[in-house]
Order: sequence, then C-alpha cells, then structure tokens
Amino acid sequence: MLTTSMRLTVACATVCVLILCALPWDMPEARPRSMEDLARISNKLLSTGVSYGAIPSLYRPKYDRIQEVNLSSSDDDIVFVVMLPDGPRIYPQRIMVWHQVVNEIVDDLAYAITYCPTTGTLMAYDASMAGLNLIFDPEGRIYDGNSVLIDRNSGSLWLQETGMAFEGPLMGRGMPTLPVFWTNWGAAKRVFPTALVLSKPAGNRPYGRDPYGSYQRQESYYQNDKLIYPVERLDRRFHRKTPMLCLEYKGYLLGIDIGYVKKKGAVNFFIGPHALLAAYDQKLEVVRIFNRQIWAEPFLFVPRYGKIMDLTTRSIWDTATGTAVEGNMKGASMPQFYGGYSMWFAWYSLNPETFVIPGPGEVSDKLISPAPPGQEPAAANPPQTHNAP
Repeated sequence: MLTTSMRLTVACATVCVLILCALPWDMPEARPRSMEDLARISNKLLSTGVSYGAIPSLYRPKYDRIQEVNLSSSDDDIVFVVMLPDGPRIYPQRIMVWHQVVNEIVDDLAYAITYCPTTGTLMAYDASMAGLNLIFDPEGRIYDGNSVLIDRNSGSLWLQETGMAFEGPLMGRGMPTLPVFWTNWGAAKRVFPTALVLSKPAGNRPYGRDPYGSYQRQESYYQNDKLIYPVERLDRRFHRKTPMLCLEYKGYLLGIDIGYVKKKGAVNFFIGPHALLAAYDQKLEVVRIFNRQIWAEPFLFVPRYGKIMDLTTRSIWDTATGTAVEGNMKGASMPQFYGGYSMWFAWYSLNPETFVIPGPGEVSDKLISPAPPGQEPAAANPPQTHNAP
C-alpha cells in the first residue's frame, strides 16, 4: 500500500503540474490554434529545391511475406509498424526514405503512412475524410524543418507532423492518427510473424542506400548535431536529434525521450491531473503509454523481469498490452495511448509548450521501491541485464 508520505509527495507533484498548466501565458505557443495561425504558415514555407513529383509517393503498393523479406534484411534494420484495420503492416525505413508517403486503401477507406527523414517524424493517418479518400504526395517545400504534403483530391497543403491542412479547400481540417511503432526488423518479425511487409518498388532507386546516412552510424545526419533547414526555436534540454515519442493527451502535448524510458524500464509521471506510465516493451523494443489510474489512487509501477509490477497489489503486468497477467489484479487492464515519432528539435520548434519526460511531472525514484516494507529493495531486472560496471 502507498504510505502517507508517498501520497503527499505524489499529490504535491500533481499540484505543481496543475499550476504550470494553469499559466499558459508564461509559455510560448506555436502549434496552430486558429485559422489565422494556419494562414500564416503559407508565408513561412521554405523551398528545398525539390520540385513536386520528384519524391513519388506510393499508392496501394505490393507486399511480401516475412519469410521472403527476411533473406535480404538484417535484424537491426529500422522498420515502421502501422496498425491498420486489417492488421499490422511493416514499412522498411530504407524504402520510406525515398517515397515518404504510402497511400493505402483498406475496406474502401484511405490511410496515409508518412515519414519525414529530415526530422525523423513518423505519423500515420486515417485519410478517408468522410468518403473523400485523400491521396497524398510530398509537396517539396517544408515548414519549420518538417515536410509539407499535398492531397491530389483538392490540392490542399498539410503539415506532415500534425495531419492538419493549412491552405486550400480543406484548410482547418485534421485527420485522426493510427498506432505506429518505430522499431527494428528483428523485433517486428518476432512480434508480428504474419504481417505484410512493403515490397521494394520497381525502378532503379538505390533502396539499400540512405541519402541521409544511417541510424547506426554516429557521423551520419541522423546522429550528428547539424540541421539541413533552419527552425524557429531550439531547446537544449535534449540533444537536437534525440528520438522522441510524441503525443497529444487530453489537450496536453507530451514528448518522451525513448532512450530514457528504455534505460529505466518504467517511468511514472503526471501530465496535468492525469497519471500516466511510460513502459518499455522489450519484445517490440518500443515505449508504450498507459493510464495508471487503476483505483481511486494511481498505481506506481516498477520494471520486473521484462514486465512491470505495481506496488499496490504487487501484480505483474504485460508491457505490450497493459494487462495484469499474475497476481490479484490478473485480467485487469490499463488504457493504452499512441503517438508518433520525431527528433526533439522538430517536435519542440512546433510545440514549445510541450511537457517532457524526463521532466518535472515525473514521480521521484525515492517514492518507488519494489520491496515490501521492512525488506531490502530487490533488483528491478535480472542481474545479467545490467551492463554498468
């Protein structure tokens, strides 16, 4: 059970975050909040020298089976998993970097899988738009470092990161997002062995070579500190290209340092009055977000041998589903929430009012001990997983 001290500290953390949220005039705002904000974007578009059509999107492409792709793929190859209505599909980054948009039709409804390599922004959208079934292409210009998309249906321009139209007949319209996961080939094929994998398109593009380098090489664009295009705002709390899991939750914007959560295994935090949990799913090698408000008081969680354990009932929960698999809470589940992916510099420049993890909303480690009262804390993970000397 939570001690009185723990309750007071968590309550204080909640109050502090609430106070911060109650003072929006002290925080810069950038994400478009009105038609006027959207209209101003058109005046700040930057030409990249890439003309419309030079980066061809894909429309209803072909797919291969895991077994076919496995022969030509390495386990550490970057892939994107998108949860479409007919099941998961896998999109290799080495193909997406050359096309940036894949237009899908599932059950007569349109979906757009989008990737901006210069900002590391991965988003997937329901593009059905009440029957319009939008088809997207990279337009060629950028805004604040991020790709601009154009739909063939109306010619409207859209922000790739937000899925919102800022110019044209559909100005002000937005698209719902789909669950996406940025992971690697080894994890994706292990978790989704029957998933379809985007086939290499016909043509002579060098799909084995990334024009921006490699996520595995420190000297490449993806890892260095250099920006190709200027942005309006920069923030030094994280390395510019830190991979972040980004989402909007109950009106709050949130950026989570993926590497930080991977290292800790589980991070309990508040955003406004909401008690959330970021947990590292070792099987898919991704961070997942859950609402940890199980009872009247939120549960606290610690990593436990590849899963997580709550400190209230000491039940064991699956990090992939947020479902209790052992203990008194067996069968209970936490709601899961999904976001997109972006490098820190790109997410912050458009969303400077974002909350971050690690940050002030995080529950202190001093309140979290996996041991019952009177016992020494046990290791949260098996000893063999500790790499520190």
